[in-house]
Amino acid sequence: MDQETVDDSVGTLGRSTALLGLCLVAIAPTVSIITGFVFKAGLFAVLVFCVTKVWMFGLPVFWHMKIEGKPFSWSPPNNGGWGVSFALGVGMMIAVIGAYLLLGEIMIDKQTLYELLEPVGLTTASQLAGAILFWVFVNSVLEEYVFRWFITSKIEQLTGAKWTAIFLSAGVFTLHHTIALMMFISPLGTFIASLGVFIGGAIFSWIYLQYRSIWVAWIAHACADVAVFGIAWHLVIGF
Repeated sequence: MDQETVDDSVGTLGRSTALLGLCLVAIAPTVSIITGFVFKAGLFAVLVFCVTKVWMFGLPVFWHMKIEGKPFSWSPPNNGGWGVSFALGVGMMIAVIGAYLLLGEIMIDKQTLYELLEPVGLTTASQLAGAILFWVFVNSVLEEYVFRWFITSKIEQLTGAKWTAIFLSAGVFTLHHTIALMMFISPLGTFIASLGVFIGGAIFSWIYLQYRSIWVAWIAHACADVAVFGIAWHLVIGF
């Protein structure tokens, strides 16, 4: 992962290549969510989830190195930003928990959430705990790798504008989350939660573009996920 600069002299062919790579990667999470939450495809949805994760992980680095011929990097956090990311993450935790305490009963249908999670085995404490650990420590890193490093960078490459990249990538990030939210949250709740996801995605993208490391952006993302999945645990398992 090349984490320092964006080439401002990209030609038409380079932009076409960036756009194709962007589209191929951006569609994967939406396919996974539709299979699991809209069609409720059970074990097939789990298979699609696994395949799309491999796709999302493998294609960006293949595209970056083989199609665009750029060097590999571990996205080292050389520019600091840990404290800023953590502070923003804590702020998002407080906002998520506060929204749930104020609007939880209006926004979330507990029974519907349970019915969505039951076919994939996430209604027992041990399996849900394992899933939460995966989402916080693996999936959120993967999302930073995909949505911040690859998608945000590709949009920045295409538009040459930092804030355009931030807001467009946040929109892509929000899309599949909104589809999932619609399955167990009221329309008003879906709007509020989607707005929160969009703001969160914009914050994560800003952190990435400011400090050029997915690891720094991941700190804020992980904090937000802890709050979200803590609420899910409370609804499904209880405390």
